[in-house]
Amino acid sequence: MTISHVLGSMRFMAVFVQLDTCYAVGFDTLTDATDFLFWGYEEQNFVPCGTFDMLTGEVASYEHRGRDVGLYDPDLIRQTATDYVRAALRLAGGRPTPYPGKPPGLVL
Repeated sequence: MTISHVLGSMRFMAVFVQLDTCYAVGFDTLTDATDFLFWGYEEQNFVPCGTFDMLTGEVASYEHRGRDVGLYDPDLIRQTATDYVRAALRLAGGRPTPYPGKPPGLVL
Protein backbone atom coordinates (compact mmCIF):
# COMPACT_ATOMS: atom_id res chain seq x y z
CA MET A 1 0.00 0.00 0.00
CA THR A 2 1.40 3.38 -0.98
CA ILE A 3 0.86 6.86 0.40
CA SER A 4 -1.20 7.79 -2.66
CA HIS A 5 -3.60 4.89 -1.96
CA VAL A 6 -4.20 6.14 1.57
CA LEU A 7 -4.12 9.89 1.13
CA GLY A 8 -5.43 10.14 -2.41
CA SER A 9 -4.23 13.37 -3.92
CA MET A 10 -3.68 15.19 -0.61
CA ARG A 11 -0.29 16.70 -1.24
CA PHE A 12 -0.21 19.65 1.16
CA MET A 13 -0.49 19.43 4.92
CA ALA A 14 -1.66 22.47 6.91
CA VAL A 15 -0.11 22.35 10.38
CA PHE A 16 -1.55 24.26 13.35
CA VAL A 17 -1.60 24.29 17.15
CA GLN A 18 -4.76 24.17 19.22
CA LEU A 19 -4.88 23.63 22.99
CA ASP A 20 -1.13 22.87 23.21
CA THR A 21 -1.32 20.11 20.59
CA CYS A 22 -0.08 20.30 17.02
CA TYR A 23 -2.33 18.93 14.26
CA ALA A 24 -2.08 18.42 10.51
CA VAL A 25 -4.83 18.36 7.88
CA GLY A 26 -4.28 17.27 4.28
CA PHE A 27 -5.36 19.19 1.17
CA ASP A 28 -5.07 18.77 -2.59
CA THR A 29 -3.78 22.29 -3.23
CA LEU A 30 -1.60 24.81 -1.42
CA THR A 31 -4.38 27.37 -1.79
CA ASP A 32 -6.81 25.15 0.11
CA ALA A 33 -4.27 24.51 2.87
CA THR A 34 -3.55 28.24 3.19
CA ASP A 35 -7.28 29.08 3.23
CA PHE A 36 -7.77 26.54 6.01
CA LEU A 37 -5.07 28.24 8.10
CA PHE A 38 -6.56 31.67 7.34
CA TRP A 39 -10.08 30.76 8.46
CA GLY A 40 -8.85 28.71 11.39
CA TYR A 41 -6.88 31.68 12.68
CA GLU A 42 -9.77 34.07 12.06
CA GLU A 43 -12.65 31.96 13.37
CA GLN A 44 -11.33 29.02 15.40
CA ASN A 45 -8.56 30.79 17.31
CA PHE A 46 -5.91 28.24 16.51
CA VAL A 47 -2.26 29.10 15.96
CA PRO A 48 -1.13 28.45 12.37
CA CYS A 49 2.32 26.95 11.91
CA GLY A 50 2.65 26.58 8.15
CA THR A 51 2.35 24.08 5.33
CA PHE A 52 4.28 21.01 4.27
CA ASP A 53 4.49 19.70 0.70
CA MET A 54 4.43 15.90 0.86
CA LEU A 55 5.91 15.61 -2.64
CA THR A 56 8.89 17.96 -2.34
CA GLY A 57 9.35 18.12 1.44
CA GLU A 58 9.16 21.93 1.31
CA VAL A 59 8.03 23.74 4.46
CA ALA A 60 6.41 27.18 4.18
CA SER A 61 5.49 29.66 6.89
CA TYR A 62 2.06 31.22 7.17
CA GLU A 63 1.49 34.97 6.98
CA HIS A 64 -1.85 36.39 7.99
CA ARG A 65 -2.78 39.51 6.04
CA GLY A 66 0.87 40.23 5.31
CA ARG A 67 2.30 39.72 8.78
CA ASP A 68 3.88 36.76 10.52
CA VAL A 69 1.64 35.11 13.06
CA GLY A 70 1.67 31.75 14.71
CA LEU A 71 4.46 29.36 15.39
CA TYR A 72 6.85 28.78 12.51
CA ASP A 73 9.16 25.90 13.33
CA PRO A 74 10.15 23.94 10.20
CA ASP A 75 11.12 20.85 12.21
CA LEU A 76 7.79 20.83 14.07
CA ILE A 77 5.84 21.28 10.82
CA ARG A 78 7.78 18.53 9.03
CA GLN A 79 7.55 16.10 11.97
CA THR A 80 3.82 16.69 12.56
CA ALA A 81 2.95 16.25 8.89
CA THR A 82 4.95 13.04 8.53
CA ASP A 83 3.57 11.68 11.83
CA TYR A 84 0.05 12.22 10.55
CA VAL A 85 0.81 10.49 7.26
CA ARG A 86 2.33 7.54 9.13
CA ALA A 87 -0.75 7.38 11.37
CA ALA A 88 -3.01 7.36 8.29
CA LEU A 89 -0.98 4.53 6.76
CA ARG A 90 -1.16 2.53 10.01
CA LEU A 91 -4.93 3.00 10.20
CA ALA A 92 -5.23 1.83 6.60
CA GLY A 93 -3.11 -1.24 7.30
CA GLY A 94 0.04 -0.05 5.55
CA ARG A 95 2.34 0.15 8.61
CA PRO A 96 5.47 1.48 6.85
CA THR A 97 7.28 2.20 10.12
CA PRO A 98 6.84 1.12 13.72
CA TYR A 99 4.62 3.28 15.89
CA PRO A 100 6.84 5.72 17.84
CA GLY A 101 4.79 5.32 21.03
CA LYS A 102 3.52 8.89 21.19
CA PRO A 103 0.56 10.63 19.58
CA PRO A 104 1.45 12.65 16.50
CA GLY A 105 1.80 16.36 16.97
CA LEU A 106 2.18 16.65 20.72
CA VAL A 107 3.77 20.04 21.38
CA LEU A 108 4.51 19.83 25.08
